[in-house]
Amino acid sequence: MWKLSDEIAEKLEKEIVEIYRKAEEAAEKIEDWKEIPSATDCVACGVDGSRGVERLSGTIIYTISAVGVGKEIREMSEMTTLRPHSNVEERIRLHMHISEFRIGCFAEEELVLIDGSLRGAFIRPASYPEGTNDLYANYEVENFVSDFVEVLDEHFKDIERDLAAGRAKKNYLLSRTEILQRMESSYRIGDKRLEDFTILAEYIEYLHSLNRLLEKKVLFIAKSFYTHEFDSEVCDSAILDVFSLKNFGFLKSGYLVFKPSFRKSLPWFVQRNRKQFRNLFKEINSAFIRLEDNSNLYLLETTEKISSEDISKLKGLEFDGYPLPLLQAHKIAKMKRSELRDLIASITSSLSPELAPLLRGSREILEE
Repeated sequence: MWKLSDEIAEKLEKEIVEIYRKAEEAAEKIEDWKEIPSATDCVACGVDGSRGVERLSGTIIYTISAVGVGKEIREMSEMTTLRPHSNVEERIRLHMHISEFRIGCFAEEELVLIDGSLRGAFIRPASYPEGTNDLYANYEVENFVSDFVEVLDEHFKDIERDLAAGRAKKNYLLSRTEILQRMESSYRIGDKRLEDFTILAEYIEYLHSLNRLLEKKVLFIAKSFYTHEFDSEVCDSAILDVFSLKNFGFLKSGYLVFKPSFRKSLPWFVQRNRKQFRNLFKEINSAFIRLEDNSNLYLLETTEKISSEDISKLKGLEFDGYPLPLLQAHKIAKMKRSELRDLIASITSSLSPELAPLLRGSREILEE
C-alpha cells in the first residue's frame, strides 16, 4: 500500500493552513448576513433528473429520467442511442438537463426548484463546435435556427399533452429524430457536416428549454459550488463557514444576497435571435443560504429579485436543511434510473443473436 510521506503531509498541511488564513481575512469583510425569516406556506415543484449509460461495443444506449414533485408527480422517461460518438458524457448530461427544464416548464405550482446552478447552465458545453465558419459555408444556419425554434415550440405542445396524460415515455430530443435529418438536408447548401449540425441542434434545443423555463418563477439551488465572490483563491463556502464559526460559534442559519461577478457568454445564434431567446438575457441574482443551524450552505440563483418572502417560502419547504420537494424528486429520479437500466438489459437480451457482436459490454473485466 502506498504510504504518505512526511514531506507530502507537511506540504498539504501548510497549504490548508494558508487557505484557512486567507478565509479568516476574507470572513472579516462579510456584511449583510441576515436571519432566516419565519416560514410561510408555499406550493413548489422540485425537479431533478438522472441518467444511465450502457457502452456497448457497437453503440451507446442511455436513459434519461426527469421528475417533478409538487401537487402531483410528473415524470419523463427517455431511452435512446447516441451518434456520433463524440463528447458522450457532456451530450448525455445536456439531454438530462433538457428534460429537467421541460418538466419545470409545465409545473403549475407557484415556485419551481431546480437542483443545480443557473450560472452553470450558461457555460458553453465542450461538445459545441468552436468555429462556425464551416457550418455557415455549408448550411443556411440563421434560417435553420429560427425555424428550428418554431418547430421546438410546437413540439412543446406534444410534451405537455403526454405529461398531462402520464405517458411521457419516449425520446423527446428532436435533434435525434428524422425531423432533424430532414432539416439538415433542407438547409444544406454545401458539404454534409452532420456531426457539427447535430451538436448545434442539441445545443439550440437545450437553450430553448432553458429559455422557456425562465418564463416561470424558478430558483436554482446548488449543493456543490466553487464560487469566488469574496476571494480569488478561497471558495465562498469555506469563507462563510469560517465567518459563521468566528461570529456565532456554530454554523448559523441565514442568508446573504449578492450580485454575482459572472458574465454570460451567449452563443452567436442567441445574440442574433434575441427575441426567440429573450429570457436568456435576464440578469442573474444570487444568495448564499443556510436554512437550518449546522446544516449545509447552498447557492441560490434566479433571474428574479431575491426577497425575504422567497427565503420565507424556502424555509416553509425545508426538511433537515434542504427543500423537501427536491429531496423527493431526487429519490424518485434515482429509482427510475435503476428501472430504466433494467429495461435496457431486457431489450438488448431480447434482440436477435446475430446482433450480439454489437451488444457486448466493454467493462466486464473491471466489474466486481
